[in-house]
Amino acid sequence: MQTEIKAISPVEYELTIHVPAEALQPELDQILRQLRGRVQLKGFRPGKAPLSLIKKLYGDEVALELAERKVREALEEAVLNSGTYKVVGRPRVLRLDYKPDTDLHAVLRFGVRPEFELKPLDRETLPHLVHQVTDEEVEETIRRLQKDQAELVDLPADTPLGAEDYAVVDMQRLDEATGTPLIGEKEEGVSFFLDDPRLREEIRQALLGKKAGETVRVDLPHGDEASGEPVHTHRYEIHVRATKRRELPALDADFIQKITRGQASDEAGLRELVRKELQERWDRESRELLEQEMMNRLLELHPIPVPESAVEMVLDEFVEDVRRRNNGRLPADFDETAFRHANRALAEQQARWMFIFDKVVETFGLEVTDEDLQTFFEAQVDADSNLSAEQLRQFYESVPELMHQLRRRLLTQKVFDTLQRQFQLEELDRAAYLERLQARQEATEARNPE
Repeated sequence: MQTEIKAISPVEYELTIHVPAEALQPELDQILRQLRGRVQLKGFRPGKAPLSLIKKLYGDEVALELAERKVREALEEAVLNSGTYKVVGRPRVLRLDYKPDTDLHAVLRFGVRPEFELKPLDRETLPHLVHQVTDEEVEETIRRLQKDQAELVDLPADTPLGAEDYAVVDMQRLDEATGTPLIGEKEEGVSFFLDDPRLREEIRQALLGKKAGETVRVDLPHGDEASGEPVHTHRYEIHVRATKRRELPALDADFIQKITRGQASDEAGLRELVRKELQERWDRESRELLEQEMMNRLLELHPIPVPESAVEMVLDEFVEDVRRRNNGRLPADFDETAFRHANRALAEQQARWMFIFDKVVETFGLEVTDEDLQTFFEAQVDADSNLSAEQLRQFYESVPELMHQLRRRLLTQKVFDTLQRQFQLEELDRAAYLERLQARQEATEARNPE
């Protein structure tokens, strides 16, 4: 067997395999003889059919089996077991030519991990959102909790709708030319709060100050100019059938214990709990945004080549995710070719991040220790739970995939904790952070005009 490995790119190689026919003949004959002992052909006793007939009937099939075996052996010997190549994904067979009594020719392409070093990060500055929850945010959240539990009561007949009130209306579309109702274009009993952010502003403004029984007309734009759809208006007549207002529950002990599930019993405890939960939410969002910033900057700093096999490996994971979310089967109308094409750029980026992630782990010697796992399990045990940290650990260990996911999550956390210490962080409040994002988006659009 002759093999030759040729570099196609820094991360792509081709393995060429050549085996002369005479070297394959003994194995081919042996397989055919074994096959002769198993098959039954009309007119011949078992195992007595002429070898030439077996070869004629099954030769191509047997040759393909032998060729695939030889290709695997060559790949293992020359590539996988050599210690020279860090193969990623599945090698692709570009050519496989072999028929009985001929030479075997095969070409495989395989991808390897890119060789690179991490760029210095200590002079790289990243924006970091830092936000401390205000008293106003606490009060706004408490009022929203009251609204969620409020009862709706009818407004007095002479009381106009306010900005937070509730309306039940009939909406009749009118002919623009004559102002007469269009048959079949009426919606009855449409209800909404006027402070619902999804409510169209034209409707909100038209109903503010109106009373039950009154009727207003409003022009509503239709179409989307941004998508090229022409924008025009439809005229509606809106009749207010009923008006209601929220009756907020009092901030007494019963209400507070109900909405906090017993974690607080008075206003001071409620405000402390709300502030803590809001701050945790902001800190979590800040962390997620910073992780994305770090990932994006590392991708910019390391435009390393990505082997096709790594991209295909990620695309395989995308397809498998679709299968998992559909009870283990791909949807009947799923076009896998189109799906792979549409997600190729994202898969390439994820594959590149995979290599960078592994390089961070290697460079800083990161690993998930037994102590890390124990800390996690102890933190997960609820004070009211009958489950101990050791029992929780045993459960995870009984499901290898679950333990693998946990180790990956803890390692990811270590990677980002380590990276955060390498970068320079520019702390920005919410307004400054949003302004920075807007400026960056405008700069990107200016560099890449449509």
